[in-house]
Amino acid sequence: MYLFGFIICFIKIASLANACLEFKFSREISASDSVQVISNYTGSSKEELFGLCVPRCSSDMACNAFDICVENLQCRTIRGWTPILPGNASAGLCQRHQMECDDGYYYNREKETCNSHEYCDFEDDPESSCFLSESTADEFDWTRQTGSTTSVATGPTSAASGQYYKYIETSAVVQHERAILETTKTFQDKTYCLTMYYHMYGDTTESLFIRTKKGNDAPITRWQKSGNQGNSWYQLSGVNLTLDSQTKILIEATKGSSYTGDIAIDYVELWPFACP
Repeated sequence: MYLFGFIICFIKIASLANACLEFKFSREISASDSVQVISNYTGSSKEELFGLCVPRCSSDMACNAFDICVENLQCRTIRGWTPILPGNASAGLCQRHQMECDDGYYYNREKETCNSHEYCDFEDDPESSCFLSESTADEFDWTRQTGSTTSVATGPTSAASGQYYKYIETSAVVQHERAILETTKTFQDKTYCLTMYYHMYGDTTESLFIRTKKGNDAPITRWQKSGNQGNSWYQLSGVNLTLDSQTKILIEATKGSSYTGDIAIDYVELWPFACP
């Protein structure tokens, strides 16, 4: 409890637009989670780490949080959205101190408000809050799943976040056929940041794509991963997507040569600013 009080009192010496900046301990997070890191700093003690990151975060309008990683004597300034997962504890833990907003929100320091963002966690069916839906321009659909997929030696055994995820079931699909999720909402003319978790395990795993498509133009690949990545969930740290009112996002997975090619995704988030 002493550490919590120290942080609040320390931070309150800083001000922004005549308002006090107040950071609170939010949760522990994996030291390997680099999704929103702006800068890293190294110190010799916990006290020095606070002295390094607190003033730097306070003076940087892009910073909304900082992590104190005592195990490796590092601190880091954070773009600042609340992480959903604690991360892999075996990689070491950091304490995140953040401008207080609910999960799924980030703090806009210029407007001094908590702003929402788009996300799909696949926990509800139907999922009215999800910004992605099944495309009619593909050959088969994604499957909502909890626990293991139906085939052995492929796919995850559980979700990356919560209980449910989406994956492509490749047992009865022709090679190279596609399953596509696409956006249906209208975007502002600016750069967005897309983050997500993905799982690509199996000897015949093919490819996962993030693409954008403007009007009737051909889709443009913005990110791609192919082949067997091992039996683990991976965190995509962020892909910058330039969008406008005529452009949509496509998340596409393709089937390999056999049933051991299940590809899964979970907790897809779209932030209304560029990736750090």
